[in-house]
Amino acid sequence: MKRIIFLILLLAGLSSCVLPASASNFKDQGKPIDIQVEVGKVTEVVFPAKVAKVVKGGAVDSVLVEVLDNSVYMLPKTDDPSDIFVMTTSGNSYPLNLHISREHDIKVQIGSFNHQPKFSAGVYGDVMDLMKDLLLQKEPAGATALPGGNQVLLANRQIQLKVDKAYELAGWKAYVLTARNLMNNAVIIPIEQMTLPNLLAVSSDQDMLAAKGQQGDAAKVYVIMSK
Repeated sequence: MKRIIFLILLLAGLSSCVLPASASNFKDQGKPIDIQVEVGKVTEVVFPAKVAKVVKGGAVDSVLVEVLDNSVYMLPKTDDPSDIFVMTTSGNSYPLNLHISREHDIKVQIGSFNHQPKFSAGVYGDVMDLMKDLLLQKEPAGATALPGGNQVLLANRQIQLKVDKAYELAGWKAYVLTARNLMNNAVIIPIEQMTLPNLLAVSSDQDMLAAKGQQGDAAKVYVIMSK
């Protein structure tokens, strides 16, 4: 099972569970999906297409997430798990609102639907609309470019993290970063502590960086924060 590794960014410079057959079933809902979860218990969410990317909308270490084909497995670690945004290979995105409950959902089947906004900023209906544009290397619509390009946020013997672009929108800030491996062996894109209470979403083009000087030794990192 492929583990989805999420970035935990230090940006001080930026303002095995067997599952029963019973399942909840959601189809064609026009709003974010409420999922009942329990700390230390696994909930499986099955999508109509293969999962392409998962983004956590909050505290990255509050819920463990793994992906296998069409399924996302979630294991909450705290009583306040972050919400989850799932993008599938069909191009659809699914916002999941996680709620702690002693009668947690064991397996949830998701149908295709068009969700309503959860967050909004300018022309974007929710944070995932903006994240999709960033992932597609598009300039955010209606955003103001901020100075700070090429600013190095983190540099140690393992990795360098540098700002490529910074944007300001109504209520949000978005950053495109480059993570570059400085070692002679492959490393997982880090970082091990979060000090950003305003973090809304974070994602990257790949989970692991190849050894220094090899193809794939750098990757883009995308961060969206509230002001």
